[in-house]
Amino acid sequence: MVLSEQQLVKVLPRSRLKAGVFISALNAAMSHHQIITPERMAAFLAQVGHESGQLLYVRELGSDQYLSKYDTGTLAARLGNTPAADGDGQKYRGRGLIQITGRRNYLACSQALFGDDRLLQQPQLLRVSPLPGSGRAMV
Repeated sequence: MVLSEQQLVKVLPRSRLKAGVFISALNAAMSHHQIITPERMAAFLAQVGHESGQLLYVRELGSDQYLSKYDTGTLAARLGNTPAADGDGQKYRGRGLIQITGRRNYLACSQALFGDDRLLQQPQLLRVSPLPGSGRAMV
């Protein structure tokens, strides 16, 4: 089942201005991951819609103070960020429609998409779709 831009806007009404930008990437991701039943599509779109503010944000919002929660402490450790207050929280903030967050998740995503660790060096690539050099859409 292919989702149309009009259907996407019905599901995520605030996405009206961005739906055309992301519809191909969303359809490609759903096809690739066998998200083909109405129930699975609804769950996926609900998650993407929640994480991205209905496709409005591909970079986690928050001040340096807010993002510092990812820099040190228990949450930082769970995300694979270094224990020092060195900016990992800001560097590996949520990005992409699904909001990949933390060094460990950036590495896993990078290895899955590129077979290397380039997203650790260039985390901003997660804001671009399709991803340069991957031939794949980033959701």
